[in-house]
Amino acid sequence: PPPARLLDLPTDLLMRALSRCDPVDIARVAAVSLLFHASLALEGIRLWVQERGFELPAQPEGESCAVRWLCVHALLCESNPPARAAAGSSHSVFIDGEGRLSSCGNAEEEDVEDLEEVPGLLGHGEGVTRLNTPTRLPSPLGGERAVSVSAGGGHSLSLTADGSVWSWGRGCFGQLGPGDGQGQLLPKKIEALAGQRVLAVSAGSDHSLAITVDGAVCSWGYGASG
Repeated sequence: PPPARLLDLPTDLLMRALSRCDPVDIARVAAVSLLFHASLALEGIRLWVQERGFELPAQPEGESCAVRWLCVHALLCESNPPARAAAGSSHSVFIDGEGRLSSCGNAEEEDVEDLEEVPGLLGHGEGVTRLNTPTRLPSPLGGERAVSVSAGGGHSLSLTADGSVWSWGRGCFGQLGPGDGQGQLLPKKIEALAGQRVLAVSAGSDHSLAITVDGAVCSWGYGASG
């Protein structure tokens, strides 16, 4: 006979069943029903995230509801999946299985305007302007795993597991984030976003965007085109 209550099912089976549900539905049931405890909802959402290959960062300080945090993160991941590879106009960036960055391309392409002025396009430091195959970047990103990348026209952004954003390449329009309008040869953390857990990044031609955990959208760089 079927069990009288959902909680009578084996925990691993119930968790797997929950992982097939939308996180919003899991949160709703956990909030208004006595069918199962919040801890079980948490494990169901964690499994949902894991099965889709998403990175699950730690719960941020100040967030008291773990179910809400996991649901928001899971839905953001599904609507905007982390990019493990990105292509710019003359370069590409990749993340391997261990969260390390690699890049390849040409920073001196003659038919691309101003790229000859981007020695840091590939993120490998001074003198490295062309790589024909993906080559691992020397920067350890502060010891954190890269979880998403975005490649713009002359710069790149990387999001790490702790919610930090790193940038490198052309910076004359402020698209790298430090505020000095200078280019960067190696990935550098954007200190202006310190204390804000970022969930997604995007690099345009000469501007950058970020979405934070509280739903805010940040933008910086060239804005003459609106």
